[in-house]
Amino acid sequence: MASLIIQETRCVGSSHGWLIFLDEISNPFLFNPFSRTKIRLPEKHTLPIIPQVQIVRGLISNNSNPTINKVVLCGNPSLDKNDYAVIVMYSTSCPGQTKIAFCMHGDVAWRNLEGELETYYDVVCHDGTKTMYALGPGPTVEVWDLNERAAPKKKVLEGSCPGKLGQVSHVEYPSDLYTSRWYLALSPSGGQPHEIFLAVRYVGEFVRYDGEVVYEGDTLTDYAAEPLVCPYKTFAFDVFKLESGSKEWIDVECLGDFAMLLGGNHSMVIPTKESTKFERSSIYFTDDYWDRMEEDYCYGGHDNGVYNMEDGKIEPLVENQQDRIVPPPFWIVN
Repeated sequence: MASLIIQETRCVGSSHGWLIFLDEISNPFLFNPFSRTKIRLPEKHTLPIIPQVQIVRGLISNNSNPTINKVVLCGNPSLDKNDYAVIVMYSTSCPGQTKIAFCMHGDVAWRNLEGELETYYDVVCHDGTKTMYALGPGPTVEVWDLNERAAPKKKVLEGSCPGKLGQVSHVEYPSDLYTSRWYLALSPSGGQPHEIFLAVRYVGEFVRYDGEVVYEGDTLTDYAAEPLVCPYKTFAFDVFKLESGSKEWIDVECLGDFAMLLGGNHSMVIPTKESTKFERSSIYFTDDYWDRMEEDYCYGGHDNGVYNMEDGKIEPLVENQQDRIVPPPFWIVN
């Protein structure tokens, strides 16, 4: 049953030990690989505002069909099958614009979350309080109380832009050679108020075999019939923490006895002190560059690794890592 589901569908996310798939007609559902439980979600055409939605992973097509970018859970259906929410990020007909919607257990349609931000980069939830945090430009964080099923309450945490973020993005990783991806994660609370982390991933758009980032035009040669194969590649991360009192984003140089798991999954901070599988102060990342993952048969799903925050080095996630991995790997934490 599990192998049949995976072969005939497409994975678009991972959260709380559940995988999120699109079926053969692009309707989303949850699947638990441990119990093999399947839960249907509201159909694609019920996504708010946009009629006749077609959900397809990849580029936005000419007819402006939106794309599901990420799905996370608030609450775990394995622990309480009647008390959880599902949040979806999906692109609209406007290029570069991502909206958020949600559903509760038993809903037959997606509910709109009318935020103030023009686009969203990531969402993460705190299960204990049923609180959703949505990251947007600024960086700005919207906080939604999902205890109110009909009309979730919202407040905005708008900290000043970290000086390092602006300097690094313009000087070290200029936008004509690099793209950046932003992630939001919560620290394990352990009975204490959780901390909010922002991770910024810098990805070289076209990287030669010798590691040099080049312009797309530089991949064309006079002596070759085909352009050089220059896949995208992650080069570095910056991490910031939102100070609860001053609402300032401060630079985090070391995660201590914690690690981050980033990619198509819901972003996580996990303890490493008693773990033999994860290194301290490291970021474990998988490929989630959906817009370019299927542009070339030579690469895609390949941009995976482990970034050490203390020395800035990146190691392969697995030995003998392939140049093309389809589908890309997802973190599954039960």
